[in-house]
Amino acid sequence: MTAQTDERPGWRKALQSSWLWIFAVVVTLGLTIIFSFNLVTASDVQVTVGQPASEDIFSPRSVTYESDVLLASERANARAAVPEQYSGDGSDIGRSQLNLVTSVFAFVDAVRADSLATKETKLSYLQAINNLTVQEQIGLSLLDLSSADYDVVKREISRIVGDLMRQDIREDQVREYQIIARREASLELTPVQESVVTNIAPQFIVPTVFPDPDATAALREAAVEGIGPFVITIADNERIVRQGDPVTDLDIEKLTRVGLLQRQLDWRDVGAIFVASLLSVVLVTMYWHQFFWDRVRDNGRYLTVLTSLLLVFAAIAKLMLTGGSFFPYLFPMAALSMLLSVIYDVRFSLTVTIIMAALYGFLAPNSLELAAYTAVGGLLAILTLQDAQRINAFFRAGLAAAIGYCAAILIFRLNQDMIDVIDMLELMGYAVVNGVLSSALTLVGFFILGSLFGITTTLQLQELARLDHPLLQELLRRAPGTYHHSIMVANLAEQAAEQIKANSALIRVGAFYHDIGKMNRPPFYSENQEGVNPHDALDPQTSARIILSHVSDGLELAKRYKLPYRIQQFIAEHHGRRLVKGFYFKAKEQAAEGETVDPDKFRYSGPRPHTRETAVVMLADVIESTSRALQPNSEKAIEKLVNSLIDEDLTEGQLDESGLTLGDIRKIRESFIKTLKGRFHVRVKYPGNDELLSPAEQAATQTAVAQPNLPADVAPVPLKEEMS
Repeated sequence: MTAQTDERPGWRKALQSSWLWIFAVVVTLGLTIIFSFNLVTASDVQVTVGQPASEDIFSPRSVTYESDVLLASERANARAAVPEQYSGDGSDIGRSQLNLVTSVFAFVDAVRADSLATKETKLSYLQAINNLTVQEQIGLSLLDLSSADYDVVKREISRIVGDLMRQDIREDQVREYQIIARREASLELTPVQESVVTNIAPQFIVPTVFPDPDATAALREAAVEGIGPFVITIADNERIVRQGDPVTDLDIEKLTRVGLLQRQLDWRDVGAIFVASLLSVVLVTMYWHQFFWDRVRDNGRYLTVLTSLLLVFAAIAKLMLTGGSFFPYLFPMAALSMLLSVIYDVRFSLTVTIIMAALYGFLAPNSLELAAYTAVGGLLAILTLQDAQRINAFFRAGLAAAIGYCAAILIFRLNQDMIDVIDMLELMGYAVVNGVLSSALTLVGFFILGSLFGITTTLQLQELARLDHPLLQELLRRAPGTYHHSIMVANLAEQAAEQIKANSALIRVGAFYHDIGKMNRPPFYSENQEGVNPHDALDPQTSARIILSHVSDGLELAKRYKLPYRIQQFIAEHHGRRLVKGFYFKAKEQAAEGETVDPDKFRYSGPRPHTRETAVVMLADVIESTSRALQPNSEKAIEKLVNSLIDEDLTEGQLDESGLTLGDIRKIRESFIKTLKGRFHVRVKYPGNDELLSPAEQAATQTAVAQPNLPADVAPVPLKEEMS
C-alpha cells in the first residue's frame, strides 16, 4: 500500500479540535442553564411547605380548577378508613396445632419411658424438638413430674391451645394471644405444673388468618369511587396565604395555578445538574472524537447542528417536566433519535438517546420510569427506521416508538398494588400521540435543518432525484454522454448500496451530480467524443489539467445551484487521490532521458472518500466507465475487471477513510459483478470455454484498451495485461 502523509493541514486540525471544545463547553453550560433555571414562567414569591408565610399573598387573577391535592387527600383518607381485610381457615390451622401438641407429647412420653437414657440425655432429646424451645428447668420438670401430674399438664396445654386456636388470630395479635395463653392456666395447677404449662402452651399459638390484599384493595377502591372532583375557584385579589400561617400543599397548588410560585434555587441541585450535564457531554464528545473525527470533514457544521438539537430538545424536556402530570409522557425523544440517526448514524443516535433518556429520568426527578419510557421509544424508533428516504418510514418508526412507550407504561404500572386502569389508558393515549408527534417533528426538523445548515434531508433528495432538475437538464443538453454515464453509475452504485445497508437514496442523487463539472468542456471526456479526441493535439500536462478541473468546476456549479453539502462531497471525493494514469504514463514516455515527471501534477486533489456512500460512487464510477470502454463479454472478464479496479483502490489506500469494512467491499464486488453480467448479457459457459477470454476476445480487449475512450485515470498497460 502506498504510504500517504497526513494531508490535513495543521491549522485545520486545530480548528477541528477547537470546534469540539466549543461544542463541549456550550452544550454543558446550555444544559445546566436550561435544566436548573425556570426561564419561561416569571415568579414573584418564595414559600416553603410547613414554614410560616412571610407576608400575605394575594391572587393576581381569577382561576377555577380541579384540585389534585384535595382529591389525593380525600382519596387517601377514604382508603385509610377501610381496615385491612383478612382471610384464612382458622379451624384447619387450629386442628393442625392441636395435632402438633399431641405429637410433641407423644415424643415426651417416649423420652420419659426410656429407662436406659440418663436424665441429661433425656433433656437433650427434649431440647431437640423442632419449633419448640424447652428451657432446662422446664425440661427437668417434665421429666420429674409424676404420671398423674404429667397427664394434667398435657390435658391443660391441649385445652388452652384448642380454645385459643379457634379464634381469628392475626399476625400482629400473636403476642397478645400468647399472653392470654399464659393467663388461661388453671388455678388448680401446682407451681411446677403451672410453670410448664405457661412456658409451653404459648409456643403453639400461631396466626389463623392472613391479610387479603385483593379484598382490601377492592374495598378501598370502592371507597374512593365517587370522591371528587374538588373544584376550587380563586377570585381576583383573593388572599391565598395569610402572613404567619404555615404553608400547606394546597397553598402551593393555588400559588402554582395563579402563576405566583417561585421555587427556591438550591445551588446543590445546580451542581448536581452541572455534573450530570458535563458527564453526558463528555461521553458524546469522546464518541465523536473516536468515530467521527476523521470521517466528517466539516466538523463545525455538524457539531453546530448537534448542539442545536441537544439544546432545543433539552428545552422541550424542561417544558414537559414543568407541565401537568401527563406532559412528561409527551416528550418527543423519538424525534431526536430519528434526526440523529439520519443525519449522523445509527450507533451515534443510540448512544445519545440513552444519554438523554438518563438525563430526563434524573430530572423527573430520579424517575426510572420516565428514563426507561423515553429510552425505549427512542431506541425502537431508531431500529425501525430502515428506509429513511421514504416519508412513511418515519411514521412507521413513530408507531414503533408509541408501542415502546406503551410497553414501558405497562411495565411500571401493572405491578402496582392499586392499578388505576383509567389513568393507565390515558397515559397510553398520550404515548400514541407522542409517537405521531415525533414523526411529524422529525420531518419538520429536517426541513428546518436543511434550510439553516444545509443538511441533506429526505425531501431534498427526492427533489434532487428528479431528472427534470435544471442542473441535470443542463448536463443532458451539453454533455449527453456524461449524463448517461451518471445514470448508469447511479444504477450500479444503488444496487451495491442496498447490499451494505448504506443510504441508497443519497448515493443515487450523489451519482447523478458527481460529474456535472464535465459540462464545461464536454468534448474532452471520452463519453462525449464522437470519433475526434482533442487530447491528441495536446501535451499530457495540459490534458491532465483539463481532466482534473472537472472536480473544481463541478463544485462551483454545485454552489451556484445550492446543492447540499453531502452532494458536494460526491463531486469532491469521487476520484479520491487517484492519478490520471493515462496521461501520466504518456508524459513519462515523452519525457527526455533523465527527466522526472511530478506525479502530483497528474493527481486529483481529493480528498479520499470520507463516507461509505461516496466510496461506493467512486468505485461504481471507475467500473462503469472502464467496463463501457472494454465491453467485457464473459463472466471471468467481468470478475477480473471489477476485482482489479477495486484492488487497485485498496492498494493505493483510497478507501482507508471511507468506513467500508472488508465485508462491505466483498458485497460491493458481488453486486457490481452481478449488475455488469446483466448489462453485458454474459453468454452461458460451455465445456472447453474455461479460459478467461478467447483469442478474438483478447484481441478485441487489447484494441479497446488502445482506444482513446478508455478512462484517463485507468492505467492502460497494467489493465490490458491483467485482462489478457
